[in-house]
Amino acid sequence: MKTNPAKKRLLASRTIRIVLAAFLLSFVAVTPLFAQQQIRLGVLAKRGYQTALKRWHPLVQYLSKHLNRPVALVPLNFSQVPEYVAQNKVDLILANQKFYVSLKKRYGIRALATVINSRGGPYMGGVIFTKKTSSIRSLSQLRGKRIGIVSFGSCGGFLIQAYDLLQKGINIIRDGQIKPLEGQDYVVYAVFNGAVDAGFVRTGQLESMNREKKIKLRDFRIISPQAHPDFNLLCSTSQLWPAWPVAATAHVSAGLASKIKKTLLGLPSTSRAALAAGIKGFAPPGDYTPVAEALAAIKKN
Repeated sequence: MKTNPAKKRLLASRTIRIVLAAFLLSFVAVTPLFAQQQIRLGVLAKRGYQTALKRWHPLVQYLSKHLNRPVALVPLNFSQVPEYVAQNKVDLILANQKFYVSLKKRYGIRALATVINSRGGPYMGGVIFTKKTSSIRSLSQLRGKRIGIVSFGSCGGFLIQAYDLLQKGINIIRDGQIKPLEGQDYVVYAVFNGAVDAGFVRTGQLESMNREKKIKLRDFRIISPQAHPDFNLLCSTSQLWPAWPVAATAHVSAGLASKIKKTLLGLPSTSRAALAAGIKGFAPPGDYTPVAEALAAIKKN
């Protein structure tokens, strides 16, 4: 019995539609599951996208292996950090203390661990410095001067110094000429070249550039040097703040957050992930209350 050619084409068309529908249904069923399994770690790429990849990709590999689920690195610029948290585009966020305090208040993120820096441990402070040949020798002499900073949102490159000065009766935003620059390296170069009279950088920045032979420490003067127990970096601020936190966003379950926290705290200081990141591992979350107090005081004044 011969089959009608038109009927054969109809049957073939139906078969294709059935197979295609089954494929699409399976895709719809699998994709959400895969997306749920993946953990997205957002990192503030303060020195650029490529640098962030090089520094933090080994940590992502470490987390993937020990959590037994894929972890993706998401480098972010300053404007993207709040956007990605607000829109649930990341599950974890590693950014500065200001971001943590503001995002905790707005979106309920919670700290899991604090970075232990290779130098300075789980703390950081601020440095106020000039060129060695400058006439500036005290904090009071900063009034009216050109001050190079990273940005108004940088903790180690502005906020901790501004708060310290405010507590000493100096409102540097009102009394100084603030010059935001492209990065901490540029602040140091601007001071050296005379483009600004003084600079604010995070503790460890000058020492790092000295080791990299970009500068010579003897060419600079630290204003109001401070000594802190078990903290061997040049520092001008009377306070130290906890270093950057790793935080879980609000949609991450308590169980998963606990596993991630345990994994971070277990990172060996000699591991490839720690060495690539320039850290010694992670400590339990620090107390970020002083950061919140600084932000409130600076906003008020």
